[in-house]
Amino acid sequence: MNILVSGADGNLGSAVVEQLRSEGHKIYGLFGKKENIKNSDSGLKQELVDLTNPKAALEAVENSNKGFGEINGAVLTVGGYAGGGIKDVTIDDIHSQIKLNFDTAFNLVKPLLEKMPKGSQLFLIGAKPVLSSNDLKNVVSYGLAKQLIFSLADIINADYSEHQISAHVVVPSIIDTPPNREAMSDMNFDDWVKPEQIAATISHYLQHPELREGIIKVYGNM
Repeated sequence: MNILVSGADGNLGSAVVEQLRSEGHKIYGLFGKKENIKNSDSGLKQELVDLTNPKAALEAVENSNKGFGEINGAVLTVGGYAGGGIKDVTIDDIHSQIKLNFDTAFNLVKPLLEKMPKGSQLFLIGAKPVLSSNDLKNVVSYGLAKQLIFSLADIINADYSEHQISAHVVVPSIIDTPPNREAMSDMNFDDWVKPEQIAATISHYLQHPELREGIIKVYGNM
């Protein structure tokens, strides 16, 4: 299977790349930092791209199709967190989070849908607080941006069901990454979900396209 992975040099994206490569899939990895790009090989192509730029994202999708042929899976992991209640955030904070968490996905989704064959799958990264208003109130800008991801998946599933193209929203609890450990050093890291667990879950759904749950929860011991 030919799979596009955005944020391939991030904590989650790199785990996804490693998991899927180990299973023999060909990966077209989109990187955010030039220094993270290493030598490509027959099973891994790499491209530096600013996914907040629609033209750059379109070109990346076109390059992925030229490099591997049809892309029948995409895992879009680019995003970032920001806390704060409604009294704390500004409209600029909200727009910044939408640009980072939603635009980077939408700019790929649109051209991917134009080229993906029947049976293809898209995996978007949601956020657990979106599922609870009580949690959402503490992460307003982040939560509003991630709500758009859920809506985007719903739209894809409604609009492309006849094409048998499905979108999943992967909803992790706190992911065990170095930045999260630094930001929340007083918490129990053993309770957090590992990037490798999320990657394995995505792999499972890629292997079983008949599973169309829409929302895929991947929680740690919380």
